[in-house]
Amino acid sequence: MKRYLAPAVTGLAAIGLWLGAAACSDKAATIDTNAKAAATTSVTSAPVVKPAATQPTTTSQSSSTAQAQPSAAAGQTAVSQTTQLSVADVVKLADPSIVRIQTTTGVGTGFIVSTDGYLITNNHVVQGTAGRAQATVQVTLSDGTTLDGKVVGADGRADIAVVKLTRNEPFTALTLGKLDDVVVGQDVVAIGYALDLKAGEGASYSVTRGIVSAKNRAITEGSPASGAIQTDAAINHGNSGGPLLNLSGQVIGVNTALAPDPTTGGTANGIGFAVGSDTVKAVYDDIRASGAVTRGFLGIQRFEALRPAKARDLGIPEDTRGVYLSGADSVAPGSPAEKAGLRSGDVITKIDGVAIHTESDLAVQMIREEPNKTVEVVIYRGAKQMTLSVTLGTPAG
Repeated sequence: MKRYLAPAVTGLAAIGLWLGAAACSDKAATIDTNAKAAATTSVTSAPVVKPAATQPTTTSQSSSTAQAQPSAAAGQTAVSQTTQLSVADVVKLADPSIVRIQTTTGVGTGFIVSTDGYLITNNHVVQGTAGRAQATVQVTLSDGTTLDGKVVGADGRADIAVVKLTRNEPFTALTLGKLDDVVVGQDVVAIGYALDLKAGEGASYSVTRGIVSAKNRAITEGSPASGAIQTDAAINHGNSGGPLLNLSGQVIGVNTALAPDPTTGGTANGIGFAVGSDTVKAVYDDIRASGAVTRGFLGIQRFEALRPAKARDLGIPEDTRGVYLSGADSVAPGSPAEKAGLRSGDVITKIDGVAIHTESDLAVQMIREEPNKTVEVVIYRGAKQMTLSVTLGTPAG
């Protein structure tokens, strides 16, 4: 039985984490990060379960580090953003929402995000043998209940899929946190069906703890890692689609990939990636509303959040926030961005009136926009601020 973990984002090929059905052998998912090509994901089909979304419950506390007891009742669960739970209590809170997903090609993880049964997982988890999402998957709740899940929709660019469960009673759901609230160095918990291990006490998922090592990792506009969280919490094949949680019990990412180590040919120790919660929510909202994600396309790659030192070098205010087109090939030839006059070295600060501070902001805004729509893009070119009109295109694939 294959276990899946999705592809990671670094300057190298990323290794997907999944467990597939053939001879219990693990295969690698990779992202092509060739300098002049948009990143694309090649993942062997495998099933993964989605993350659950919940609303915070009211919990008394005396300080930001106060311990709180999670609610075990069916419904939406979480605690105040300022309340820090123990890892054991985070697991107790999340337990009813964690699911094991099995398809014809493998096993992965997911989590429930609404009391009416919607759950989130990776796109590569629900893919069938033909490279397309299966119509249904088998979902097992943490108490052993098995249900058929209908795949509502999937988005390969963000590597996110949405599945719907149905039963008479409500489900317990997890809450999606905000990427802006995530800080490097904070404690996180990863939960998933790592290696699809059996036996043991309770549900057979595995729990690991680590920190946020970095955030807003990105390579190209179309990379699944745009706005990704890097973590050293141990994630393995079978973790794909499982939640990365903060100590308030909120989902801040969907565990997706491991980084390769080019010196050994294996995987790097302590470098895993999760799709950031802002991208997850934007994709989830689109799929739940219409069954698919229709996004606009600028045609840029090799960009990064603007740092104060670079702002000084460019002669713009040091506190300016935006996305800096840092590569010599940042603007793809013939793209909507090139046609509108965008150039490598420009700094994008707004799109369609929305502030763009990070790679995640850019990814989410493109999900909100439609192809063929003309938007105003505010940029700095050196010390000069200007506005360009860009008619968005349609992403390839």
